[in-house]
Amino acid sequence: MPLTDSQIKRLKPSSACTPNNPDKYSDGDNLRLWVRHSGSKAWVSDYSFNGKRQSLTIGKYPTMGLADARQRNQQIKELIAQGIDPKQDKKQRKAESDGAKSFDAIAQRWHDDRKAYIADTTYSRDYSQYERDIKPAIGHLSIDDITAPDVLAIGKAIEQRGANEMARRAIRQTGQIFKQAIREGLITHNPATDLTDAIKIKKTVNHKRINVQELPKLLQSINAYEGDILVRLGFWVMCYTFVRTSELRFMEWCEIDYKRRLWTIPANKMKAGRVHIVPLAPQVIAILEQIRAFGFSDKYVFFNPSTRKPYSQNAFITALWRMGYKGRMTGHGFRGLASTTLHEQGFKHEAIELQLAHDRENKISAAYNGAQHLPYRIDMMNQWAAFIDSAYAGKLDNVIHADFKPKAQKQG
Repeated sequence: MPLTDSQIKRLKPSSACTPNNPDKYSDGDNLRLWVRHSGSKAWVSDYSFNGKRQSLTIGKYPTMGLADARQRNQQIKELIAQGIDPKQDKKQRKAESDGAKSFDAIAQRWHDDRKAYIADTTYSRDYSQYERDIKPAIGHLSIDDITAPDVLAIGKAIEQRGANEMARRAIRQTGQIFKQAIREGLITHNPATDLTDAIKIKKTVNHKRINVQELPKLLQSINAYEGDILVRLGFWVMCYTFVRTSELRFMEWCEIDYKRRLWTIPANKMKAGRVHIVPLAPQVIAILEQIRAFGFSDKYVFFNPSTRKPYSQNAFITALWRMGYKGRMTGHGFRGLASTTLHEQGFKHEAIELQLAHDRENKISAAYNGAQHLPYRIDMMNQWAAFIDSAYAGKLDNVIHADFKPKAQKQG
């Protein structure tokens, strides 16, 4: 029998009513009124979603009257018919009614705060991951409705793509956003704590790269590349300087000293967080002059006119694939190739490591830091550029055994 307003008003907790077992009165159509031992009354809608029985509290009586409860119960049936989980809909509506506490609002504040003091590449990487993997899952929810399983589900979904470290990074980022909410006094608990342990650590795989004997063919493929001209020229600069792809992509005109032929990369763009100096051989200067003549951007060197921002990492990866080097060569591979070859030719390990800007650079003797060792590195980079040109011309064997040596070891 359906309930009536007068009946509801008269209802009191029965002798069988306990804190964990309220009295339940049916109004029909899966709508019930729960009367708790305290005397409070709440409307509960029972329903089935994805084959599971669920109960959802939809309001308290008398704030929500009988007619309103029936209307809300009908709305729940409509949501289910549309394939929408009523519980998730409730969480979303709650977040919308309190925008400041939505996970997305807090995440945006966290990202905005970081932007001022981290490298552009790091910000772009983290924000892209947030937009791609985190926001669609929990961005619409209120911060205090998100549970540890919600966060772990994000990491597990990424892990299924084989991107284990990316999954761990997503969980860490989510945890940092919860810390932001704690600092703002919105919550007291971080549900992302210790969840990275649930993601398996994949065995480190070295970056794929060709050997030096395969270099001439790769250089010829690069020169014959018919895609974006700035991607082709970018590969040449990468060959000559062996910088990271991210450092190349965000290269700015203001960082280049044409007179001294030096490229000074700010600390906030570097993985190690230190200023990095890259000597530019005449071949690189010629490429930069060619790019400048295009007039694409007054700020970025490798600026994509189509997207109105620097070229993406995928532009270079895709180009290598189109050249036939999928699984054989990466942007990082140019660094490994240069390191191995320079070491084999007798160049100083400390200078090579400094030029690679490895994280372990801070363990190198102070005698090799900064501009004090710059003349040696300038000579090394000029010789490396000449070696690249000789390899492209098919003179690899002659050069690698004779002319390509540190100054102190040259004959005559």
